[in-house]
Amino acid sequence: MKTVTYYSDTSSLRDQSAYSRYYNGLPDFRKQKADRFVFEKDRLLSVGVWLLLRRGLEDLGEDIDSLEFDKTENGKPYIRNSDIRFNLSHSHDRVMCVISDHDVGCDVEMISPIDMNVARRFFYGSEYDMILAETDPNRRHELFYRFWTLKESFMKATGLGFRLPLDSFRIDLGDAVTVEQHVDGSEYRFAEYDVNDGCRYAVCCRNGDIDGSMVHVDLDTTNVD
Repeated sequence: MKTVTYYSDTSSLRDQSAYSRYYNGLPDFRKQKADRFVFEKDRLLSVGVWLLLRRGLEDLGEDIDSLEFDKTENGKPYIRNSDIRFNLSHSHDRVMCVISDHDVGCDVEMISPIDMNVARRFFYGSEYDMILAETDPNRRHELFYRFWTLKESFMKATGLGFRLPLDSFRIDLGDAVTVEQHVDGSEYRFAEYDVNDGCRYAVCCRNGDIDGSMVHVDLDTTNVD
């Protein structure tokens, strides 16, 4: 099974009738999760990312409503009694979901100005040096988010999340992105995606192949029946 990534935006869910239609199709625990958010944009992201997961599972012939979901001790969601692995991410109005039969992580981030002291304080030294060496401000910000999404996707793929310090492993950029890490002896593979929407997307998979392109999902035409 190849690792497949889905993405979309949630702007269409700002229409209350569309949001209600999708919200009513959620399982109770996802409705409760969406209801806990104070801001509308967070509720839209919660609903939108679940629709991506539903679509990905349907592509595998799975009925999401018949599956049991749980979380690891580190808070990573998983499906009980299943070989299917997945991970979710969102930023601003973008949502992302990756599905595999290997441990996976994903991250999407909207590129925006950032205090580079964040990289200095938290990134591996060589990563910060590479960012600092970039003299063009726009390219420097993009490079920061390349590292950030790759690093977070790896942290999520390991199952440790932010329990794994950002400066405890090193991402090397090249023809193939690699990671120098001491978490385990596994081989981690990466994929990056740029769809010209102002975001960086990254996926990390343990010992598995990753599809070279993402699947765009139009939430306006997503089936919830």
